[in-house]
Amino acid sequence: MFNKTLVIINLTKLMKKIAFLILASFIFLLNSCKDEAEVYDGQAYLHFNKGTTGEAVVRQNTGSTTVSIDFGTIQSLSGTSQVKLVVDKTVSTAVEGTDFQILNPEVTVNAGQIGGQFQVKLLEATATVEPKVIVFKLQSASIPNATFDQTYILRYTKACEFSITPFSGTYTVVKDTWQDYQPGETVILQQGPLPNQFKILANNNPYISNFSTAYMLVTVNTDGTIAVASNEAFVYEPPTGPLNVTGSGTVNFCTGAINISDLDFSGAAGTAPDNQFELIKN
Repeated sequence: MFNKTLVIINLTKLMKKIAFLILASFIFLLNSCKDEAEVYDGQAYLHFNKGTTGEAVVRQNTGSTTVSIDFGTIQSLSGTSQVKLVVDKTVSTAVEGTDFQILNPEVTVNAGQIGGQFQVKLLEATATVEPKVIVFKLQSASIPNATFDQTYILRYTKACEFSITPFSGTYTVVKDTWQDYQPGETVILQQGPLPNQFKILANNNPYISNFSTAYMLVTVNTDGTIAVASNEAFVYEPPTGPLNVTGSGTVNFCTGAINISDLDFSGAAGTAPDNQFELIKN
């Protein structure tokens, strides 16, 4: 009787193992079918596939700068198609043909490929230090557009090489928060004494007694940043008295504009930090 019972128990265990293996196989088949169902087999769909924004700089004396704009499809094409890069003129500030050229406005995408690249030439002649914007879109007669990444925005500026030449002659005051000058008044600049320096003379400053000898010496770095220091204290009437001047800011090598964004006055009477002094070349 004991042996019979043992055989029955072993058969029961075997049946449980078989049932478990059948269930595991069934689950595996379900997961396999699910994975196959997730494979995309629809339209290719067109979109900008390597970002939707770009920045570029057109450097002085280069004539132009060429940038690349990539596009792609969700899956490879089954046949040859044409894709166009078009400009949204309603929001672009740069003008095609005047400010830039699309070197290959229509690209052929062959069967089996998943994208391509456009080349856009940015022209130095009309580039400016203020950013210009071009907004691009994709267009194809045979590939539908995706519902995402349909606009590419390119911003570009002009950058001029280091030169001290622009920083001389008569300048007009745009802003002076210290109020030695009113907007529209003029100051005189002289170059030197070092090759990367110029002086902002104080001979038009009505508030200091040593206007004929005092000036702000501006040292220009190759990246356009500047350091400012007075050659001697600016002597104001009592109770202000003599004040040393230091500061920092930037210059624009293209236009000659000067922006002293942090101008500090200090002396026995106290300190007046964080003043702004902006000048444009006449």
